[in-house]
Amino acid sequence: MENTDLQSEFSNVIRADNRLNFGLTVNSVGYKTILPNENIARAGKSRDYKYQYKKGRVSDEFKLIYITKGKGIVQFENSEEMDISKGKILIILPHQKYEYYHINDTEWKEYFIRFEADSIYFHLINSLFGETHQVLEIGFNEELIRLFHRAVDVVRIGLDSSQVYLSGMLLHILGLIITESKNVAVSKKEIQDIEQAKVIMNENVLIEISLQEIASRLNISYTTFRKNFKKYVGVAPAKYFSELRLAKAKQLLSETTDSIKEIAYMLQFSSIEHFATIFKKATGMTPKDYRQAKL
Repeated sequence: MENTDLQSEFSNVIRADNRLNFGLTVNSVGYKTILPNENIARAGKSRDYKYQYKKGRVSDEFKLIYITKGKGIVQFENSEEMDISKGKILIILPHQKYEYYHINDTEWKEYFIRFEADSIYFHLINSLFGETHQVLEIGFNEELIRLFHRAVDVVRIGLDSSQVYLSGMLLHILGLIITESKNVAVSKKEIQDIEQAKVIMNENVLIEISLQEIASRLNISYTTFRKNFKKYVGVAPAKYFSELRLAKAKQLLSETTDSIKEIAYMLQFSSIEHFATIFKKATGMTPKDYRQAKL
């Protein structure tokens, strides 16, 4: 275990124990905190602070980094810079040249684990976290943080057959990362669908379109669409669409000379009476009274 100016703590696993594992050999595990603008000069010389691929610094092991605070930059050889920040996982592959550092005006905290893999796991990990999946978003995950702390404790205490324990924990960590990154991706897809649905509703406020048709355009079932919409927007899609039409009715009543009957049919109400009933229920005023109040 080593404590440094950068408030790092990490533990190296005893090599003699490495022959006992589940195909994954953990070499070191730990965490690191760097406060804003602290020890910048020394940080630039720190082994773990910044890797520069142009200098050819590489390793023969995997490195997994979980960022829980701060912002930074990572750039792999022959690729563009990518932003990294809290909630992101960074996977460094063996023999890969890269540059990685944090923005020093923010507090930075990361958890990391360095490991090697037998031929089976080597190819599996490369296929799961290849060049296009080396930066993953999982958000804040308490279970993952507990696993890192437990791994540090296992090495610090020096449990018998700790490598067996650690390799099993590493499998758990990898599985958790894959699962959580997919869950986040699904959530993002749901949000994108809802935002697209809101655009469709706004574009079709004067056109007859059903919510089922909107769900169909998004290639999801109406049940899923309604559930996700209410989850993210806070109201059912039918209520949201109705509020859009009422907002449009207010605009037409106050900004145009179109008759109330024309506005009612323009907004796809079945009759002027139906329009007046819905409008008064929502605003406390009839369309006529609303228009007169705005004159």
